Amino acid sequence: ALRADWMSGAVLTNDRGDVIARVGQTRPTFHSVPVTVDNTVRAQLKIYYGHQLASELRAQQTWTLAGLAVLIAAVMGGLGAQLGRMYSRSLTELKRQIPSTVEAIESANEIDAISKRLMALPLELLAQQTDLEQPPAAINPTVIVIVSLDSLEHYVDTLNEDSLERYTQRLYQCLHTATSTYGGKLRVVRQLRVALIFSDQGGRQAARSAIQAALLMQMLCKRQEDSSHLRYQVRCVLGRSDLKPLDDHSFYADLYVQNIFDHLEQAFQQDGLLWLESDLIDQPPFDENYQLGPLIQQFASVVGIPPETKQLLAEQAEKFTPKIS
Repeated sequence: ALRADWMSGAVLTNDRGDVIARVGQTRPTFHSVPVTVDNTVRAQLKIYYGHQLASELRAQQTWTLAGLAVLIAAVMGGLGAQLGRMYSRSLTELKRQIPSTVEAIESANEIDAISKRLMALPLELLAQQTDLEQPPAAINPTVIVIVSLDSLEHYVDTLNEDSLERYTQRLYQCLHTATSTYGGKLRVVRQLRVALIFSDQGGRQAARSAIQAALLMQMLCKRQEDSSHLRYQVRCVLGRSDLKPLDDHSFYADLYVQNIFDHLEQAFQQDGLLWLESDLIDQPPFDENYQLGPLIQQFASVVGIPPETKQLLAEQAEKFTPKIS
């Protein structure tokens, strides 16, 4: 006998679907079981559930789905709350960084409060911030070498025009060769004053390029002096600038750097051929094997250079001297 509350009936069919036996009543809810003989499916037995078992199964399925929905909702709610707190803290911190220029009751909504603070900022401040997003090419920490053409000042009044032109050309070649060798730029900035301008490039420090270019230039001038009856004395002072002057579209940088030129020229009031501004003394490469004199009026003279640097510069001077004529 079949339990009416558990099973309502059963049907046995062969592999072609023909009914072999039937008992009880069929219902929409059933479970199918294959009947195998010698590992071959010979028939199918369908067991039809009774009303009570079907109701229990549907109720169990409903509660399972409901529980899963509640669990997913709880997880997503917790995740959303965590993300909300994280973004709220970020927005609150951002709001603190924007100065409040008006006295008003701020909104509890961080985005609305930030919007009100931004709208209250002066227009010129907003414009300045926009400009900073695209910095001009002139803004570039730079090392400047001011070169004093001491001997040229004497020969301007003593040499004839042809001799003065030849002398000036050789002096220019010494300056240009040293500057271009170390990737710098050469500009005349004052009467009898020339600036060599160097910036960091390709992993090479501007200060290292500047000092080696200045030393190479003085070596080339000394070799010209040794091979003629004229003097080629030049004195140099190195200093730093936060702006790179004398480039295209750098009118402000050109104005800014004039005070730096005036400051660096004070070194020429002292004896010596090569000077460093005090800001460079503790910077590479001068904190390595360079020998510096005492600090005098914010400048220190270079009295000794590393042997390997001296050897390198001597080889370069030997190479370039025959090309200067």
